[in-house]
Amino acid sequence: MKQITNIYILVDTSFRMQRNKEKLQTILNKYSRALNFEKGRAKLHIIGYNDKAKIIEPFKRITTNGNPNLGEGLKLLESVIKYQRKYDEKQTRSIFILHGSDNVLQGWNAPLERLFGLKEFAFGLRYVVQYGNPDKYVKKTYLRFTDSNDKILPYFSENRLTSLLSTIRRVNS
Repeated sequence: MKQITNIYILVDTSFRMQRNKEKLQTILNKYSRALNFEKGRAKLHIIGYNDKAKIIEPFKRITTNGNPNLGEGLKLLESVIKYQRKYDEKQTRSIFILHGSDNVLQGWNAPLERLFGLKEFAFGLRYVVQYGNPDKYVKKTYLRFTDSNDKILPYFSENRLTSLLSTIRRVNS
């Protein structure tokens, strides 16, 4: 049985991302196309969050409205991870990429701490792609998500994602 690498993309779909909507749509489409060549060894899960969180289809148009409520996205992420754990027994390290704006509502602490209780998240590879110029509160949020300033990036390409997947596969074989 082959091992599956789960890739979880958290996307801020609040009104704060209005000016970056096309750029975000393009990169999500590129991620999806790049993973088509993985032949079932990688699964892409895209979660959009604003006042509520929802699963986003890769090639569907993103709408931006509401507030940047990261806590809602993290709660849905926890549910998706638990669901994948139940149905995909053989998993490699997971990859988490948060595409966030320059603002985050309070209330993200408790859901994030619950995520750290899940081995998939705690031992996963976590990155943040930041749009705009976040204040120190938002930077603290992003640092807590990644545990490293080196993983807070202005851009995360599909080539980097496929390279990361091949590295994970090489380590696990």
